[in-house]
Amino acid sequence: MDYKKVKKARLFLILILVVSFNARSQSPCSWNPEKKEMEFSLSDISGVLNCDMQQNPGPGKSHHFSNVIYKPTGMMISPDGERMAGAGMLNFFRVLIEGGYLTELRVEEAELEPGEDGISLTWMPTIRRQAKVKVKFTFKEPNIIDMDMWVETLSNYPGFEILLSAYLAPGFESGVYVATEEFGPVVPEQIRLIDQPMIHRIWPFFPRNEAGANLLTDGRHQKGRFFWRMAIGRRYGMPLAFFSKNGVDALLMGRPEDVYAVGATYKGDEVNDNVAGHRSLYLSVFGEDFKAGEGRYTQMRMIIGDYGSDPEKHKELYQSFLKDVESTPRSFTIYPL
Repeated sequence: MDYKKVKKARLFLILILVVSFNARSQSPCSWNPEKKEMEFSLSDISGVLNCDMQQNPGPGKSHHFSNVIYKPTGMMISPDGERMAGAGMLNFFRVLIEGGYLTELRVEEAELEPGEDGISLTWMPTIRRQAKVKVKFTFKEPNIIDMDMWVETLSNYPGFEILLSAYLAPGFESGVYVATEEFGPVVPEQIRLIDQPMIHRIWPFFPRNEAGANLLTDGRHQKGRFFWRMAIGRRYGMPLAFFSKNGVDALLMGRPEDVYAVGATYKGDEVNDNVAGHRSLYLSVFGEDFKAGEGRYTQMRMIIGDYGSDPEKHKELYQSFLKDVESTPRSFTIYPL
């Protein structure tokens, strides 16, 4: 027996085990199968994604993020203990089509696939929603929650849309980026949203173009639960909206090819005004005609950090996101069984 070779083999095996152990110990998240909860901890943010649909039965149930903390200051980001606690910080809300409503993903059971850097939720097709939807949440250093989405439609759906929603803790104030000029080249301009008579008690949305504005008002949002009307603002300058508090910003962004409108609630009387009390951001994704057998893919990102509402920093973060996703195809082939 060649003892030198045996010794080398043992050392190599030990090295593999040590590397494997270190990789597991450095994982940004951990899964609790009994509670159906994923705890995540990055350098700057930590929190819990709860996927147990039986824990909070009734109209308020949903998969949701809670106990989300900005670690450098201990600031609470998620709306824990508030009216939107059941919805949590981040979830996928409505599935809509031209003039119609299909469902709310956040109240449907999903197949769960936890991993070392995040978790995938898959909603299989139903009679009401003849589309398979898969979303993967990935936690990335130091402060990023990425959302990759795959959609496979089994029926023809005109103006198909999925609405991403985000809700923040008290004290956060919203902002969006609109085009400086309504026509011509798009130059982003940051604006803050404040209650005023023209938009009072309706939901401000900023479309990509006139076609997007038409989708927002085609009657789709007066179907299903929670009827609401949109105040159509200027076209967006970037598909990015944010909330800020004491210099800390929570930014929500998506691909410009796929986000047809951005929504954000205004600052106002949070006790008596339901719109102001939501403290919410929205991305209206797709809004296009989907054909049976079509596969679509897109990405969204939330970033939480101390950026002081700086427009240049926001643009830099957005450009970094675009660079990360630019090489990814937006469609894929569905192979029949």
